[in-house]
Amino acid sequence: MNHWRINEDTFEPHLKRVHSQETVYTIGNGYFCTRGTFEEGYPKAGPATLLYGVFDAAPLVKEELANVPDWTVIQLFVNGERFRLDRGMLLDYHRSLDIQHGLIRRSVLWESPQGVRLRITSERFASLADEHLGAIRYNVIVEGATDSHPVEIVLRSSINAAQGNYNLMHFNTLDQGYQDDLLWLLSETKKSNVQLAQTMSFTSDRIHFHKEVIASDIAPGIHLCGTLALGESITCEKLVTMYTSRDGVEPLSTALQHHQELLNDRSQIYDHLLEQHQEAWYHFWQQADIIIEGDEKAQIGVRYNLYQLRINASSHDSRYSIAAKGMTGFGYRGHVFHDTEIFVLPFFTYAQPDIARNLLLYRYHLLKAARKKAESFGYEGAQYPWESTLDGEEATPPAILHAETGEIIPVLNGTIELHITASIAHAVWKYWQVTSDDAFMRDYGTELLLSTAMFWASRAEKQPDRGDYTISDVIGPDEWHEHVNNNIYTNYMARKNIQVALQTLEWLKTTSPEKARKLATQLNLTEQRLSHWQDVANSIRILQDAQTGVFEQFEGFFHLPELDQAMYAGRRDSYQAILGIEALQKYRIIKQADTLMLLTVLEDEFDFKTKKANWDYYYPITDHDFGSSLTPALHTILASEVGQFNAAYRLLMKGALVDIEDLRGNTSEGAHIACAGAVWQAVVLGIAGLRINKAGYTTNPCWPKGWTRLAFTIQHNGKSAFIDLRPNMEVTNIDSIEKVEVPVEVSRSNARRRA
Repeated sequence: MNHWRINEDTFEPHLKRVHSQETVYTIGNGYFCTRGTFEEGYPKAGPATLLYGVFDAAPLVKEELANVPDWTVIQLFVNGERFRLDRGMLLDYHRSLDIQHGLIRRSVLWESPQGVRLRITSERFASLADEHLGAIRYNVIVEGATDSHPVEIVLRSSINAAQGNYNLMHFNTLDQGYQDDLLWLLSETKKSNVQLAQTMSFTSDRIHFHKEVIASDIAPGIHLCGTLALGESITCEKLVTMYTSRDGVEPLSTALQHHQELLNDRSQIYDHLLEQHQEAWYHFWQQADIIIEGDEKAQIGVRYNLYQLRINASSHDSRYSIAAKGMTGFGYRGHVFHDTEIFVLPFFTYAQPDIARNLLLYRYHLLKAARKKAESFGYEGAQYPWESTLDGEEATPPAILHAETGEIIPVLNGTIELHITASIAHAVWKYWQVTSDDAFMRDYGTELLLSTAMFWASRAEKQPDRGDYTISDVIGPDEWHEHVNNNIYTNYMARKNIQVALQTLEWLKTTSPEKARKLATQLNLTEQRLSHWQDVANSIRILQDAQTGVFEQFEGFFHLPELDQAMYAGRRDSYQAILGIEALQKYRIIKQADTLMLLTVLEDEFDFKTKKANWDYYYPITDHDFGSSLTPALHTILASEVGQFNAAYRLLMKGALVDIEDLRGNTSEGAHIACAGAVWQAVVLGIAGLRINKAGYTTNPCWPKGWTRLAFTIQHNGKSAFIDLRPNMEVTNIDSIEKVEVPVEVSRSNARRRA
């Protein structure tokens, strides 16, 4: 097994498999992602290229990332017969995704119905060095024919504008044309009026091939026509640039100029661009790679998830964030959830803090909309929407067709799933703790923390009979229980939000008094208001059994009957799909980590005894297989802490392989980006046991069977630290050490390592 490649050695024509692999073989660079469809097409394929922050209106869901004209199209005809995998005879097939270099390669040996045998190879990348560029190298060799006559070859390369999100078309063609060696297409989204310019060049190494430019508003293209004798080949190179009106430039003229400069730069343009692209990936892996020795499957699985995190995040654009499916598919329409802050942001905070900063700035820029939402419900401060896009307004659809049950159901998340507000505040706080980015906290973070704290203080209700504060009628992270009161995650995170806001305000008064005074005036932070906040934080209702230490997920949860899971052995659906939404709420069974997520996110707030007691109670009643992809990997952290090492490894692999092996059966809708972030946390915070403090960091690794090395790099307080761990070795923060072969079972190392 290659530790850097996802390989496919047979072509499976089942459509579900085809669509799933389109997601797995996605390429991208943070500006755009392109699904791994075949250049020649396939019946009912799902080609899609999605651009960071390019939305258009859609029924019910407000708006969605808009599928742009397909830039990858190369159709091959041999003696008038079309090459496609559902035609002729497929004699050999291999495809690989080189995640080290962000590169798809495919090799096919194909025989046409007339008996012409061709070897077709292609290579494709979305440049990480030049985010506006996509490139394809396409090679055809004639390996056999029924007679000695030359074979007629036609290659049709185009930009196909007839692409939509499922059946919804978002782009209209404004104009198209041809200038020098460049074909171009200018499009515009129907409702949001975002203009997109795409330019294309298509060249070959066969000078005798005839070149023809095809004008079309639907699929403008360049055709190459000629003949090849037995043993001869043709290599074509396709370059495409893309610019939008969101880029702050005139899209068409900029795209044309950029593309022409690329062509004028040198003769071996494709090789040069590929080299630059690979160099950019090299720098990323220097920052972000996780090295696992002794477990090849875990190594490739973890690296694949790191790859997904990078291709779905812009390196510089703070106007948008990372969606639940990123830009890899149409699932969740490109909407942003709390997935980003809780599951994804820790990776960027520790590995690429500049990107983490931009992701948090996205939330800061949308404070106005969050304040508007809070006010619309009669509360103060800032309440963030459950789903958001560009303007920060609530984008959660009012109802959906349930994918598993077929029911049309109301979606309550946008109105009563509140914990996203505290999750965002926590991400701001954690970013500051890791990076020591005082300028961010001074200019942006403190205002966000204070604004969200204000919301919680107004949302909590004083109960005269008990003298405490409650938060009623919510949906917690579990999501299978609606309209609950005093969800432990929501209440505890709200308290933490208020506490860190007050702490940060005191810090700001000391370090930047003028900024503190401005915020106090802007937000009307009177002594009376701040005193009320403190009272809420001190007295918010926290449900916990005094004897066992187990937190009650919400009021009344302990009294629900436990679901007999043995009755559903061998199931292939979630309990919600089996029982229905209403019936499921009556049982003590949960979709995903809720209480246990609290103990993970705020891990330093709780002692071992509390963590172990809650693990023992909640882990068995969580649907780890079909509930949510978010939490198996996140559970790894807590499992590692409480000594459940076999469970920790098993859960890590559920997360690491969720898309590669389509474990949830829904990879076709897009990659599980939050799960990808959780995989990083599972390895670094769970298996390695990394913890930071002001002085530095500690590690406390548990070693899955066969692992002989775990190494990674983090950024802490603006400095880079390379952490290299081996079983039974006191070694850390060095550049290289000799490999030590130590056969180990799953065990917890007693050593605590500090740098």
